[in-house]
Amino acid sequence: MKTNTVKFNLLFLTAMLVASCDFLDIVPEKNGTIEYAFGEKKRALGYLATCYSFLPQMENEGASPGRTVGPESFQYHPSENNGNLITMYGNNISSPYMNYWDAGGGVSGGKGIFTALRCCNIFLENVNSVPDLNSYERASWAAEIKFLKAFYHWWLIQLYGPIPVVRENLPIDASPEEVQVFREPLDDAVTYITQLLDEAIVDLPDVVETDIVDMGRITKPIAMAIKAKILTSYASPFYNGNTSYSNFTDKRGVHLFSQTKDETKWVHALAACREAIDYCESLGYRLMEFEVPLGSPMSDSTRYVLTPQAVITTPWNRELIWGLSKADVNTVQSNCMPMLDNSYQAASIRARFAPSLSVAETFYSSHGVPIDEDKDWIVVNNWYNDRYQTAAGDDDHKYVITKDFETARLHFNREYRFYGSVTFDGSLWYGGGVTNPTENNQITVLGKLNQVAGRKGIERYSITGYHIKKLVSINTAAPNNSFSSQKYAWPVIRLADLYLLYSEARNEVMSAPDDSVYMYINRIRERAGIPSVQESWSNWSNNPEKYKRKEGMRDIIHQERLIELAFEGHYYFDIKRWSGGAQRARYDIMTLMNNPIKGWNIDGATTVDYYVVRNVCVPQFSLRDYLWPIKESTLTVNGNLVQNPGW
Repeated sequence: MKTNTVKFNLLFLTAMLVASCDFLDIVPEKNGTIEYAFGEKKRALGYLATCYSFLPQMENEGASPGRTVGPESFQYHPSENNGNLITMYGNNISSPYMNYWDAGGGVSGGKGIFTALRCCNIFLENVNSVPDLNSYERASWAAEIKFLKAFYHWWLIQLYGPIPVVRENLPIDASPEEVQVFREPLDDAVTYITQLLDEAIVDLPDVVETDIVDMGRITKPIAMAIKAKILTSYASPFYNGNTSYSNFTDKRGVHLFSQTKDETKWVHALAACREAIDYCESLGYRLMEFEVPLGSPMSDSTRYVLTPQAVITTPWNRELIWGLSKADVNTVQSNCMPMLDNSYQAASIRARFAPSLSVAETFYSSHGVPIDEDKDWIVVNNWYNDRYQTAAGDDDHKYVITKDFETARLHFNREYRFYGSVTFDGSLWYGGGVTNPTENNQITVLGKLNQVAGRKGIERYSITGYHIKKLVSINTAAPNNSFSSQKYAWPVIRLADLYLLYSEARNEVMSAPDDSVYMYINRIRERAGIPSVQESWSNWSNNPEKYKRKEGMRDIIHQERLIELAFEGHYYFDIKRWSGGAQRARYDIMTLMNNPIKGWNIDGATTVDYYVVRNVCVPQFSLRDYLWPIKESTLTVNGNLVQNPGW
C-alpha cells in the first residue's frame, strides 16, 4: 500500500517558490502573473504546492495549539513557547499568540489561513486554463484544493469559532462595502466544508500515483477520515447547542452559534466514520505493532512497550492515513529526548517539552482501568493513596524500571502504553544509541538534580521530571556531540483515531452502549496489551457497571483518546469540543485548564527530596478563552467583524 504523507519531490518544492501568493492583492496590470503561473502544467504544479505550503506546522511546539496549549505538556522556559503562554495567561488582542487569522505570534509570516484560502480560490479559478493537463489530473488537482479549502476553514473554526467563509475571491474592483465581510453562522460554515469534502472525495485517488514524486498529496482515504473527524467534532457539545453563546451575534443581529442541540449530527458523524473505516480497511490500512527484528528475542511485554513509539516513528507505516513528511521531527525528538548518558552533551538535545504529572496519572493501571478506579490500587494495596511514595524496582518490572531503583509507586503496575509514552527517573530506555539493543541492555534514565537526565543548569531538562518518549524513535541517539534522528511523518490522523471517533459517535447515538461501541476500542486495547473494556471494568474496577451506561462509556472513550493519542496534537482540541459551557464529562476543559500543572521536585538530589509534588504552573482559563481573539487592528480594517465574546 502506498503511504499518504505530505512529501513532494525537489521539483515540486522548487516550483512552489516560483508561484507564491505575493500577487493576491493584485491590480489589473499584474494579471499576467496569474496567466504565467497557469500557463503550463509544471508551473501549475508549483502553485498547487503553494496551496499545500500553508498547512499548519502541527509538529511545531510554537505553532501547534494541540501540542502545547493546555496541561498535557510544559517546558522550562514557557515564555519561549506561545502555547505555554496561552495556558499560563490566556491570549491577547493586540498581538495574539499563534495568530492563524492574520499570521504572526508563532505562525510564519504570510502563512495566515485566509491567505491560504485566497490561494486555493485562485487555483480553482485557473486550473481549467492549464493547457497540458489531462482531464484526470485537472479533476484530481482541483479535488486536492477543495480538500485544503475545507481543512483550512475548519482549522480556523477550531480556534475562532464562526468565521467569514471564503467561497470565492472578491473581484479586483470590489467596492468597500463588499470587502467588509461578516462572520457566518457556524452551521452554514460546516455545511460548506462538508460540501467541499464530498466534492473532493469523488475525484481524489485511492493512493498516490508515484511514491517518490507524489507521496503525501491528498487522497480519498485522507479526505474521508478528515470528514469523519470534522463531523464528530461538530456533533460534540461545544459546537452543538452551546448555550454559552446565546448572545453571540454579528452586527446584523444574526446568531453565530445555533442554540438548538441536534442529535442527528451524531448520526451523520457515525455514518462518516463507518464509511471512512470501511474504505481505509479495504485499502489495507490496519493497526500496526512493533515488529521484533529477526533473531532478536523479546518478551511480549517489551513489544507492547515499544509499540507506541513504533506507531509514530516508523516511516510510512500501515496505520498512518495522513502524515506531514515536511514536519521538523528532528526538532521534535531533540525537544523530547532526555540526556541518556554523559556523552549526550550535543547542543541539539534540548529535552524541554515535559508531560505533566496529571498526564502520567491519566494512563491506566495494568488492568486497563483508571488508577483511581482499580480495586487493587484503591482497596487491596492502597497504591493510589501512596502513589507519591517510593518503591524499589522488582522482577515484575525489570524491563521498564531499573532493578532495585527507588521511584514513585505511581510508576508501578501501569499499562504498557504508559511505559512506551513517557520516561521518568529510574525508567528504562530501549535503543538510544546502544549497539544491538535488547530488553536486557536498556539505559536507565537518571532524572534527579545534577544527574545526566536531570536539571544541571538553566536549560535542557524536564520541568516535571517526565520526558515524552513516544515521539522519539528507538533509533535516535546523540552520543559524542552528535545527533542522529529517525525521520518520520508527523501523524495528522491515523486509523486508531478513526476507530475512537467511531466508538464515540456510536455511543452517542445509542441509548446504551453495546458490542458495536466496544468493538474498535477493544482492538486498540488488544494492540496495547490490555484486556477488553468489558473484562477490565467487570473484574477490576470499583465501578463495574460504568461501561454499560452511556455517560460512563463516554468517559471511558474520552480517557482512551487522551491515552492512545497522547502528545500527537489532539489533546487541546478534544477537551475543548467535549465541553459545552458546563461540565459534562470527566475530562472538562474548564477544570483541566484551571488545575495546577504539577511535576516532581526536579531540584531534589535525593530520593526523599525529589519525590515531592510541586506546582509548575497555575493556568488561567475562563469563558472567553474557548475562542481565541481576533487582532484589534483586523477589526479596525473590517468594521463588520465582531470580536469573540469576552475580548
